[in-house]
Amino acid sequence: MASDDKLPPRKRGDLLEWFTVSYRSLALGGVAVVLLAALGWLQFCRKATPTPTPTTSVETSTRFQSVEGSVQVKRAGTLEWIPASRASVLKQSDLVRTGSGAAAEILFADGTHLSVRPDSLITIEESTENPVSRTQRVGIAIQSGEANFQTAARNVPGSTTISTPTVRTTADRDTAGNIQVAESGATGLRIYKGQGEAQTRTGQKITLAPNQGVKIDAAGAAGPTVNLPTVPLLTAPPNQTEVAYPDLAQGVTLLMWNGVPGATAYRVMVDFSPAFARPLYDRQGVRSTQMELRALDAGSYYWKVAALDAHGSEGSFSDLWRFTLAKAPQSAPLPLSVEALELKGNVLHVRGRTETGASLTLNGVRLEVQPDGSFNEYVAFEGGAGAPVLLRATNSRGGTTDMRRQVSVAN
Repeated sequence: MASDDKLPPRKRGDLLEWFTVSYRSLALGGVAVVLLAALGWLQFCRKATPTPTPTTSVETSTRFQSVEGSVQVKRAGTLEWIPASRASVLKQSDLVRTGSGAAAEILFADGTHLSVRPDSLITIEESTENPVSRTQRVGIAIQSGEANFQTAARNVPGSTTISTPTVRTTADRDTAGNIQVAESGATGLRIYKGQGEAQTRTGQKITLAPNQGVKIDAAGAAGPTVNLPTVPLLTAPPNQTEVAYPDLAQGVTLLMWNGVPGATAYRVMVDFSPAFARPLYDRQGVRSTQMELRALDAGSYYWKVAALDAHGSEGSFSDLWRFTLAKAPQSAPLPLSVEALELKGNVLHVRGRTETGASLTLNGVRLEVQPDGSFNEYVAFEGGAGAPVLLRATNSRGGTTDMRRQVSVAN
């Protein structure tokens, strides 16, 4: 074969051009093969390692804040009712039942508070949080009974939904209200603060503003929206005050509050416990703005008042106040001496001495006592000689001394 040097110049240039084109083609082909391999590997990895589905929500804890009386829990998927305690953690689909005279306070992770009244049955439907958006959702079902609710603060994103057999209510943040459910499913819904959107089983949609209520019958039909009375303001005895009586059996404690415009009566509740599960008094037809409590034992008492209008619609209860009753300590006998008790005509002369600063009455009529404790008074008297009189001295500590004497005639 002839060497390249012996090739004519034209043929030698064609050969060099051919080799150049061949090397370029090989290089481009190699790059293409590498790209195809890379694409194949990415496709394989995509199929071999599927993208995980992001978590939408996680369950959050729900606990009892207080338990009073017979409160029971039935765990989801079980048949046994077990006693509830503050250590109990409630999960989705758990049931809670309160007996007669029992009550429970339930606190959800978002701050929603549910006060379950006696003879009630509820279900924890949801208590979740989205880990990305921090949105929290609470769902509660009330099959029967009564509950008060307070939703989470406005700065907590999420929603609270409360359902009964006949209506589903979504309450705004910072909303307070009350729900009562009869065995038939008939529901009474009241919003005291905030706002609630309700939808009945028949499809009716209702918006309740503050101090508004509605009743839904057993068929799911809603009645008219009504305006509720406003909240009474308690005035006496002052909150957390202590009252001492020398004789508790004779003690009279007067509860007083300010009147509510449009109210025709008031409901007054008094109990040893702030849960009011077994109230000592639950009077619903008090017509005035005060109520007497007589002969109470020593101890602490809680009380609250709600107003009722002419149709019997009940507004929100007042703030809870507490007072304590105690027996006054025994003190030294209050001195009382009478030197003269003489009748001249129809004027009775009374002279004597008692404790400094004490007050004095004769048959209920007040006599003047001098700064040193002495008294020397002339009072009109209709009785004759030998008529009995009652002198009573009382000091600021509650001490009392009675003296019964017969009137004599002056010489």
